[in-house]
Amino acid sequence: MTSAIDLEQADTIVSEYGKLLSQTQPSLYGIAASRLPYDKELIKHAIQTLLLAIDKDDHAIKDSLTQAYVFLAQFIDDERVAIAEAGRKILEDETRSEQPELKKNTEDLELANQAVQTINGIKTEMENLMNEIRLLLA
Repeated sequence: MTSAIDLEQADTIVSEYGKLLSQTQPSLYGIAASRLPYDKELIKHAIQTLLLAIDKDDHAIKDSLTQAYVFLAQFIDDERVAIAEAGRKILEDETRSEQPELKKNTEDLELANQAVQTINGIKTEMENLMNEIRLLLA
């Protein structure tokens, strides 16, 4: 369990994370977690801290913090991002090819499969994080 952080610490952590988000394009294939300014769990804890402290009627800030929280799902292990990107290229090439079955080989199929698994994992994690926020704010 993460130790308690105060509002000032939470604000600093979330501000730095927000700066990264403003410079980052979403990706279904993941974003390298090494880009995060803090550990993913610490960022989650900081966002939760701020969500519990804000005025419940401040929907703009609540929505912004919720989106930032859910966006954390896209930050995955760097190695998984590289594999998913390689699989993405194969999937894109396959959709452009007139005869994709002729270009498939076992390694390509495995990379494409891992890319799809990464996408599905990110979507599942986004749903889980959204459920966490709903429970927190209930």
